[in-house]
Amino acid sequence: MEEVIDLKEIIEILKKNLKLILGLAITFALIAGIVSFFLIKPTYQSESQVIVNQKGKNADVYNNPGEVQTNLQLINTYSQMINSKVIRKQVVDQLNLDVSEKSLQPMISVTSEAESQLMKINVAGPDKKETAEIANALADIAQKEVKRVMGVDNLSVFSKADVDEETAPIKPKPLMNVIVAGLLGLILGTAIAFLRSMLDTRLNTEEKIDKYIGLPTLGKIYTIEK
Repeated sequence: MEEVIDLKEIIEILKKNLKLILGLAITFALIAGIVSFFLIKPTYQSESQVIVNQKGKNADVYNNPGEVQTNLQLINTYSQMINSKVIRKQVVDQLNLDVSEKSLQPMISVTSEAESQLMKINVAGPDKKETAEIANALADIAQKEVKRVMGVDNLSVFSKADVDEETAPIKPKPLMNVIVAGLLGLILGTAIAFLRSMLDTRLNTEEKIDKYIGLPTLGKIYTIEK
């Protein structure tokens, strides 16, 4: 016969295991807080922007759809150039960074919105001033390299990262981590509580005797405290 747990039993299970559930939630939240605040190094992100557009043609460029389309097609090429070994090496040399150019690769991301000639150069790292300097150096060097390699002067620096700007780290997010960990602790504690209840086959309460055997209770034996 299929066993059905009613609302009253659910509440009783939760009340009986309340310390376990809250204990796991608090423990998980504390661990997440300690790890987020003290063990994980903060990561900062800086952004510079470049725009693909022929210099001196700002007034009439949008009257020429063919030229705009060409600029849009170049964005993918320029994105790869910006995070290329050649440009990363120049950034390391220019800023005298104590890292290899290869280690910069995962720190850099270049994105652009659909049908937009604006490209965003994002650099993420543990030093917020250094990330801003790298983002700006990438924009400047990319502009020069495009002119040298492609033979066209159609990449301009639109905006630079503020080296002295006070910015919050993009990760970790301590509050979010604590909340998520606490919720996971609640879920785990609740799951353990119901599992313990399902595995407990003892007939140690009047309710269980009445439910599973259907016999009346003739008497009770109380615990006498000494």
